[in-house]
Order: sequence, then structure tokens, then C-alpha cells
Amino acid sequence: MPTTTTPAALYKYVSQCRAARILRDLSIRFSQVSVLNDVDEFQPQYLGFSTPAETQRIAREFTLRKYPTKCANAYKYLPIEQADQVIDAMASNGADNLEKSYPQIVLDLYAKYDRDYGLLSLSETLTSKLMWSFYGDGGWGIVIEFAPRDAWFNGRKADNDSFHHLRKVRYVTELNPLLLFDTRIAVHEREDAVLYTKTIEWEFEREWRIIRNFAEAREKTGLDRYGKRVWLFEVPPSAIQSVILGYRTTREDEKALRESVSENADLRHVAFRRAVRNVDGKIEVVPNASV
Repeated sequence: MPTTTTPAALYKYVSQCRAARILRDLSIRFSQVSVLNDVDEFQPQYLGFSTPAETQRIAREFTLRKYPTKCANAYKYLPIEQADQVIDAMASNGADNLEKSYPQIVLDLYAKYDRDYGLLSLSETLTSKLMWSFYGDGGWGIVIEFAPRDAWFNGRKADNDSFHHLRKVRYVTELNPLLLFDTRIAVHEREDAVLYTKTIEWEFEREWRIIRNFAEAREKTGLDRYGKRVWLFEVPPSAIQSVILGYRTTREDEKALRESVSENADLRHVAFRRAVRNVDGKIEVVPNASV
């Protein structure tokens, strides 16, 4: 698996209401891919099912499993070469069907990701005007600073586990078309291409993400505005480092958030800071005095 040094802090841009819920309940949503801004997520361009030889091999193995009696009789009553020809002919029909059905297989694969898995997106940057505008409610929102080296962010089940731990998103000029099944490409390379690669126009996000199965969620609540179930995962207090108030937030907003934090003694370590816009329009983050 590729390795990248994990930064000391990563940031989640959210609305004030969502920030209050995260801090109060110590739970956060992992979102279905279908509700993300980038409609191309998890949907790379596919050239076809596989190479002709690989498609034939897969179809032949399927034929042997599905028709064991027919295949056994072919080898029992026919010369080996002739039996092979009979089975290869049956497999060729299956290979044609695989090529014809691969668009639906792709849709089914996407639906499985959307049904079973959610992702949490975090950013390396705290001072991006685009991030504050798009995800920080135009400066009215909040950023929660997370400690990405906390054990909560590294729950991989095995060395080759592409889920359960933070991974850095890679940005490319163009997404390379793939074959749906291609044994010439290592599994981790395919997963990187599908799960952790975006086009260059999203580079401003400087994203890291962690993907988890919804079966591991703490609870499921109602539906969001897209009609998707909201799955919440428990967050340990040690994973939260600070709260950054948006440059448009008021003292009343801050007071409400501080109350959410003060209700949990395990969050007493959480600091408050504030984003401010300078006269040149640049954003910086400064310490914030208590209300």
C-alpha cells in the first residue's frame, strides 16, 4: 500500500448547526458518495469488461462451475482437445454476455458502494477562501480541527485494507479509463484510481478521506435533503483538537458553541480560534479570547 506522512492536523468545514451536533453528541456523518459535490466520484470511465483473453478465462471458469455435469461428460466421452473446444464455445457465449452486461455491472458496483460505504472528507488547509465559501457557509460556518494521528483514524483491518484509515486524495489532469476487471493492475492501484483520485479542479480541497462500512456506524437517523439515510459514527474526544470560528460568526454564535463543548468534560482540552479576513482579502487564523 502507498504511504504518505499524515499531517498533524486536518480540518472539517461544517455549518454551525452541524458543528454543534458533532461537539454535543461526539458523532459525525460519513456520507454516501451520491451526495458529494463531485458527480464523478467512484465512477471512473470504463473501456469494457476486461481484455479478451481475461474475459474468456473468467467466462470459462464460470462455465465449469455452472455446468459441472456437462463439462465432466464432455471430458468423459470426447477427446480432450474436442472437449476443450466444446467448453470454450460455451464460454465464448458467456464472454459475449459479460461484455454486453458490463455497463449494468458498473452501475451495480456503484450502487453497492453507495449503499454500504460512507466517507468522511477532511482538508489540509484552513485558510482557503474557496473552502470557506463552499463548505464553511460563506464564512458563517465552523471548522473542527481533528488530530489525524489519533487511533480513531487508523482502524485498518489488514495491511492491504483500503478502508478504515485516512488516505490522501490524488489529483490528476484526466482520469484514466479502466477495464472493469484487469489482473494486470495491482488491487491497490485500482482502488487508488477509483476511491482516492479526483481531477485537478478539486485540488483546492487538499483532501484526505476515510471510508467505513455503514455496518460499523453508531446509529442511523432520518433522511437528508437528497432522501439518503444519515449514518453517524462515534468520534472519541481525543480526535478533536480545536474549533475555528468562521470570519462572519458572532459572539452569540461562539457562546452557543462553547456551551456545546462545556457540556462534555472530555472536551475541556478543545481550544477556540477564529478565522479573520485581512484587508487584502486573505484569511488567517488567530487565537480567540473567551466570551
